[in-house]
Amino acid sequence: MPAPFSSFGDPELSPLAAQLATRQEQYAMRCLTEKPSALIDGLPARHADIILRSIRADEGSIWLAVDDSHALLPVWNNGPDAQRFVGSFKLPVTNGITGFVFTSGIAACEAEVCFNQRQHRELDQKLSVLTWAMLAVPLVFTGAVRGVITAVRLIRMSDLPGIQRLPESHADFPPGFSPPDTFGLADLSSMEAAASSIGKLIEHRLTAWVLGTED
Repeated sequence: MPAPFSSFGDPELSPLAAQLATRQEQYAMRCLTEKPSALIDGLPARHADIILRSIRADEGSIWLAVDDSHALLPVWNNGPDAQRFVGSFKLPVTNGITGFVFTSGIAACEAEVCFNQRQHRELDQKLSVLTWAMLAVPLVFTGAVRGVITAVRLIRMSDLPGIQRLPESHADFPPGFSPPDTFGLADLSSMEAAASSIGKLIEHRLTAWVLGTED
């Protein structure tokens, strides 16, 4: 946002903009290597939680690119199974809807995800859930896509009595079972706005680290 009054670039500070951006990038890369969650802890995570609750997601995750951007690591999740995969599960960036959003930089709003052949099912199987609806938006900071924020509505296998195998269509659900609602375009818009805000919060944190002004 521009200043609400006439302003001119400070001739002493303007030349330092490129140097600051370079130092932010260096700090971001080091953090992604040594402790990715430090970029998200605190206000960025709280902001994500507020948005996820506002769109009535069952839960959501923030994934950051690690291993020279070859994998996505969930560094935060607000669901009941977070401790089972946050900080440990890694998704190759070539796999799944989340990987596609990271590599393409294009947001996704998907329904009936558990029937989608593009979905990476390893984590769902580990947690005994089916992802029914999903939002995934790129997380951008320091001038590049550095991760993905996802929101999901889930079906827990414990809610499908008598199911012997993963359902492949509506016909495989128990009689009378109704899956969750899907997400809409307004939900996707809210997620994209949240991702933009979270990216800016991360850049502010990096600036504070560079300047040594962090709390």
